[in-house]
Amino acid sequence: MSGEAATEWPTIKRPLRILVVEDDELDRRAVRRFLQQCGIATVADEAASAEETLRRIGSSDYDCVLLDYYIPGVNGLALFQKIRELEANMPVVIFTGRGDEDIAVELMKAGAADYLPKASLTAERLASSLRHSMELLRAEVARRRAEEELRAEEARFRTLANTIPQLAWMADPSGSRNWFNDRWYDYTGTSLDEVAGFGWRKLHHPDHADRVIHGMERCFARGEAWQDTHPLRGRDGTYRWFLSRALPIRGEDGAIKSWLGTNTDITEWKVAEAERERALALEQQARTEAERASRARDEVIAIVAHDLRNPMNTILTSAVLIAETLDDLAESGTAAAKARLITDLKGYNDGIKTSVKSMDRLISDVLDVSRIEAGSFGIRRARVEIRALIDETLKLLEPQARAQDITLSSAIAADLRPLHADRERLVQVLSNLLGNALKFTAPGGRISVRALNAESSVQISVEDSGSGIPVADLPHIFDRYWRPDRASRTGAGLGLAICKGIVDAHGGRIWVESRLGHGTTIHFTVPCAANEIPAVQ
Repeated sequence: MSGEAATEWPTIKRPLRILVVEDDELDRRAVRRFLQQCGIATVADEAASAEETLRRIGSSDYDCVLLDYYIPGVNGLALFQKIRELEANMPVVIFTGRGDEDIAVELMKAGAADYLPKASLTAERLASSLRHSMELLRAEVARRRAEEELRAEEARFRTLANTIPQLAWMADPSGSRNWFNDRWYDYTGTSLDEVAGFGWRKLHHPDHADRVIHGMERCFARGEAWQDTHPLRGRDGTYRWFLSRALPIRGEDGAIKSWLGTNTDITEWKVAEAERERALALEQQARTEAERASRARDEVIAIVAHDLRNPMNTILTSAVLIAETLDDLAESGTAAAKARLITDLKGYNDGIKTSVKSMDRLISDVLDVSRIEAGSFGIRRARVEIRALIDETLKLLEPQARAQDITLSSAIAADLRPLHADRERLVQVLSNLLGNALKFTAPGGRISVRALNAESSVQISVEDSGSGIPVADLPHIFDRYWRPDRASRTGAGLGLAICKGIVDAHGGRIWVESRLGHGTTIHFTVPCAANEIPAVQ
């Protein structure tokens, strides 16, 4: 029977086309009469042999076949099976004059629509069998249509699933996966055998696998939608970040039949988000640093103003005293009195000079820091013998060390190479470092200066036996405007920052080693003169 005839039944108003397969003329007449009396409009063709039967079925469209089981020269079951091979869904009603229950059971199992003994055949019985056959046909057509629609729906689903940009998969209610789209295989480089069931877990990053899998299992156990972000390994062994989701698919009874999941690549978004967070962190850090620098500058301005006011007051006081002393000198009558007043004048004059030097040093420090911050700090290079420079600087500070009962010493390598540097600036660095060491070393302590060759540079170290620096303060000691004791308003916090600026300008580096209660050592390097750098052997 053709698909068109099956589809149109039973809505069309046309007779059923019946093929009657019967070799006995009397039986054919009886079947013909019953078809006329059954109340169903039919058009019947007849065949008396197996060959004619198969020829007619192959060349015509029939709605039903009435087949005599005992056709001469052929086994009834074999002929039935050949008919089914030609038209798998066409109803076949078997009738026979020799009732055999076993044969009837076998034929019904093979797919016969009905089994009618000729002895009990009537028009009503035949009509009932035809109606039953048509109901079977209609059910079969509906089943085939549903299967075709399901296949079409599956084809549409697979086309959609394989063209979406996400990786996609399906799993049974337990989470055991049984399908993946093409993009999954393209990205992971795996096969279904490798990742079916729970084999997909090996593609998760080991740092995230337990968290992701446990979270998924919790949601699946509760029947809740699942979502997470995590890395998945690609075919090249690298990991990319994915946003993964899974939704339950429920049957009419509300029970979960399967899970549909997707993995969306969010690596670029993740990188952009990380960059944004870094930028925000840097912005916050910059604001914090700016606020800290602003507070430090405000403090420095206050300290500079204070430090400038002291020598200015000294100068003003000395000027007043000089004026008064000059008046006294003019009125003095004795040589001894005049000598004493002249001595006082010299003292006032020395105080003014000392104050002016102090003010000049503070102003120079502020200007140096400003040049360093502006990138305009310059040095004048020349050949420098570091031994002479160290000896000279120690000699300048020896009186102060002696007054504080602190021992100064040096250890300078005999083969020390000359430097290509700014001598005055190096004296400034060494003086600042030694001045700091004297400030934080108790009476009876010691300060030592060492110098030795270090590859293409000379390394100079200033070591003291002072109180040391707290670990938290070590990263800040070369910061501009930073002072170790904020409660103390001594010094503008510029000395070490200037030292670092001078060393950096020479192409060297400066660093600190310190333990609280065990003293501090500050090291710095300065490159040697180019023609004094030993050749590589």
